[in-house]
Amino acid sequence: MEERLEKRLIQKAQKGDVDAFEQLILGYEKLIYNICLRMLHDEQEAYDGAQEICLKIWRQINAFEGNAKFSTWIYRIATNQCLDLLRKRKNKEEISLFRQSKEEDSEWVLEEKELADPMNEHVQQLALKDIMLQALNEVKEEHKQILLLRDLEGYSYEEIADILVISKGTVKSRLSRARLAMKQILTQDKEPYKSFFRHNIKKEGNL
Repeated sequence: MEERLEKRLIQKAQKGDVDAFEQLILGYEKLIYNICLRMLHDEQEAYDGAQEICLKIWRQINAFEGNAKFSTWIYRIATNQCLDLLRKRKNKEEISLFRQSKEEDSEWVLEEKELADPMNEHVQQLALKDIMLQALNEVKEEHKQILLLRDLEGYSYEEIADILVISKGTVKSRLSRARLAMKQILTQDKEPYKSFFRHNIKKEGNL
């Protein structure tokens, strides 16, 4: 959409013009849905989430001050809404061990993968899922948020910086602290980490 037209539509929408808002949001419906689908991994949830996000944008449009691009503002609202939905979802995707990042050799990221032992696979997968979710719930909220964005959803440093309204350098330092915090939790000498997850990490040699 042409920038001046978008600006006029935003101004009209901020004055309560529903038609202007519908015209404005029409250009972002696909972006919003794709964000939801990427983060929620379910078409129906993505559709429902996109509808909620559009309503949220309408309710909050007066808060848009034009300091960032409108698309970045929408991106931030959509991502934060999806993070809220992920926090509420009981059956989250399984998280496994750390692997080396393809993007940077010096970086380690959380990896999703299946366990090798077919005899105990189902039981181990359930246990591993619970343990990883427990570990995620033990880290600070800002650490959990950045781990979800970077390691689970694969957003770039630049995208995360825009979403969280922080610098790229802050993203990297915060992510480093988050991974260290996660690693410290996973290697605690207490249950459930002691008897199950720590054994598997050592076996894999990833930490």
